[in-house]
Amino acid sequence: MVGFIIATPSLSAQALELPIDHPAQELLRQGDTFAAISQLRAAEARNPRDGNTVLLLAYAYYLAGQKTLFALKAAAAVPLLPKSPAPHYALGRYYLDDVGRCDRASAEFRQALARNPQHGPSLYHLGWCHELDQKPEEAARLYRQSNSWLGHLGLARLALDANEPAKALAAANTAARLQPNAFMVHSLIGKIHQRQGNCREAIPAFERAASLDSTDAPILYQLARCAATLGDTTLQRETLKRYELLRSIYN
Repeated sequence: MVGFIIATPSLSAQALELPIDHPAQELLRQGDTFAAISQLRAAEARNPRDGNTVLLLAYAYYLAGQKTLFALKAAAAVPLLPKSPAPHYALGRYYLDDVGRCDRASAEFRQALARNPQHGPSLYHLGWCHELDQKPEEAARLYRQSNSWLGHLGLARLALDANEPAKALAAANTAARLQPNAFMVHSLIGKIHQRQGNCREAIPAFERAASLDSTDAPILYQLARCAATLGDTTLQRETLKRYELLRSIYN
């Protein structure tokens, strides 16, 4: 299957590995997206019934910002991979993250789960759809069922929304143990400590998150706020400089 960007409400995305065994995979990991597209298109021309190639080509188009081509190729992969949850999961992510249609995303995630009821990413993102629809109990059920670091992250977020910071922190720390290099885990840990008024604990979490994603301006802003609360003017000044630089680049 192809791993798509994992996202959460108000948190930056975390990219997944692409486990398809294809030479173009390494090009994608190196950031040479257009070379990968060229290679995958040639492979598709040689064998248009190879569903993994078609799906990986869809993902390459996604990375290149060619969302219309992505949707076409991901849909084309569905009949080629009839037992795989991956094409439906990919389409679900597209409808959720790019189109903003939870109804269509949910339908795709359910199709993915019909093919593999234990498909963790689909369980998590279907739970996210319920969370966005203000259905926390159903979201929690799916997060627990996903049995993954993402599930614990979702449970932490729900607990924080329910004003249960201790429960939120326990779930977030579990997610951190399972996936120590996930930006959004450390970002959420920082926000939990910040919500509790504990900036001394929030700062290391925000700094860890910033080291994992150097392009995320909002996390720098929260770090600067915590530094100001503790009277660390040096950290505040340096962080705000980085924040303003990112804002100027990414608006």
